[in-house]
Amino acid sequence: MKIFHLFANHKFTGPADLAMVMATSQQAAGAEVRFFSSTHPSAENSVEQIASSRGLETVTGLRLAKHFRWSSLLGDVSKLRRKIEQERPDFIHCHLDGDHLLACLACGKKGPGVIRSSYQLEPRRGWREAWTAARTRLWLPPSARAEVLLLDQHPKLQGRTRVTAPPVDLQRFVPTRDPRQASDERAPVVIGVVARMQRHRRFPQLIEAFSVAAAADARLQLEILGRGTHQEEVAKIPARATGLGHRIRFAGYIDPSLYPQHLSRFDLLLFLVPGSDGTCRAAREALACGVPVIASRRGLLPDLIPESCGLLLQNEAVETMAQAMLSLADDPLRRQKMARNAREYAQQTFDAEALGSTLITELRHPAAGTQP
Repeated sequence: MKIFHLFANHKFTGPADLAMVMATSQQAAGAEVRFFSSTHPSAENSVEQIASSRGLETVTGLRLAKHFRWSSLLGDVSKLRRKIEQERPDFIHCHLDGDHLLACLACGKKGPGVIRSSYQLEPRRGWREAWTAARTRLWLPPSARAEVLLLDQHPKLQGRTRVTAPPVDLQRFVPTRDPRQASDERAPVVIGVVARMQRHRRFPQLIEAFSVAAAADARLQLEILGRGTHQEEVAKIPARATGLGHRIRFAGYIDPSLYPQHLSRFDLLLFLVPGSDGTCRAAREALACGVPVIASRRGLLPDLIPESCGLLLQNEAVETMAQAMLSLADDPLRRQKMARNAREYAQQTFDAEALGSTLITELRHPAAGTQP
């Protein structure tokens, strides 16, 4: 089986990682995979470089613009059709709106089947979405709730959807903490945050909540991974204003090779606002590392974080967040149990190897009455 993966961006973002993990898992399951990403006229293609480093055969030359442009789209349609004629792929797997439209235009009615992975709770609306949905062989929503919303929006997809949880590389993200650390009531309790420091991600409120909790528990520490154009305004100035600078650490950008180990050292992860990746990659990777997650109820987070693995906040008030931190900090045995549950849940739900293998098997041997 041969599969083309299309990704309409040259920047490495959350959806880019999901696309690569899905592609590599299909390759590991025996499929022949080609990974196409955006060839930008004046920017480096970090997606292509990372995909290549992960063992994927990459293909350049398509513009694959993130935003809709007829001029580049028509050129891409012609180039992709030639590539399809040359290599005869069985499926084109899409991940973003731009590459989905391109695939549907290039494949036509007799071309390879179009597969679409989506990474948000609610489907987009509009003529493009309706047109591409009608021409999609198999759509992979990230949760059962997302599937219901998708079918409400596009009822003609009935029988052509399959809930597929967003994958995590469980060989890369593994627990490294000694379980005995969690039971030491004197040890520091490190609360991690992994997010770009942007204005909409509620960093001032998060830092204020930490300061309230930290005033009640001297063991609490906050560590923020990530950077952002507005990091001084939204995070560093509020942190200095708390007077707890010695207990709030800005680790900045972490080398990808070191990131899993860094993440697994947290006692808790706090995740409030999903970014470009609606599947909240940091939260899922934390669970895989055996780190309990305190999360808001935005987007897909309630679908991703079961009660056995963390806490879903009733609201995002400062007092509510502070109380959630304190409740888990004060109960090391509960954290320890949640940590075990988190790893087990990730193995059952997010295992990239299992998800890729299952999908390839179903594509090769579709059940009676199904469309793939």
